[in-house]
Amino acid sequence: MYVQYMEIKSLAPEDWLDLALAELKDNGYNALKAQPLAKKLNVTRGSFYYHFDSLEAFHESVIAHWSKITSGQIAHAAKEIGDPREALDDMLQKTLRSGEALERAIRSWSTVAVAVAEAVEKVDNERIRIAETLLIESGVPTSTAKARAKLLYWAAIGRLMLPFPKNNVLSSAQISNLATLMLQGGSAI
Repeated sequence: MYVQYMEIKSLAPEDWLDLALAELKDNGYNALKAQPLAKKLNVTRGSFYYHFDSLEAFHESVIAHWSKITSGQIAHAAKEIGDPREALDDMLQKTLRSGEALERAIRSWSTVAVAVAEAVEKVDNERIRIAETLLIESGVPTSTAKARAKLLYWAAIGRLMLPFPKNNVLSSAQISNLATLMLQGGSAI
């Protein structure tokens, strides 16, 4: 009789979460199940339940991890760059030129899972607040900044949802021009 032994590994929750994001990006939300993930990590399914109480708790952790590594990086970069105008340009350069596969997978998942949709909405609102804050700090009137921040964010998400987002990328100069346009004064959107 042939017995296959699983390698004993000391895994942290982040190992599961990093793999989950990679699987989500490559194979969609249906890949986020304990047994297939355990097999990819070469551990037993019990290791999964050692770190997560349930599949639902795992899914919540996956969304929180995605938020931390995406929005967290955006917020951190915005704080690191002293000039809010430069920070806005940097944020737009990143958000209008990257992130297609994982963002699309997360948003696809949010169409079938209310808890995921609610978490994504929180992340969206956080990202919009970051852009709004940068606009206000750059001198855009508060009454105008939120609408502009939403418009910029909606444009970024809209591009990601096009059939071939990589074919719909603005140049760095075009993005900088867009940032400059959004920083112009006045009360019009």
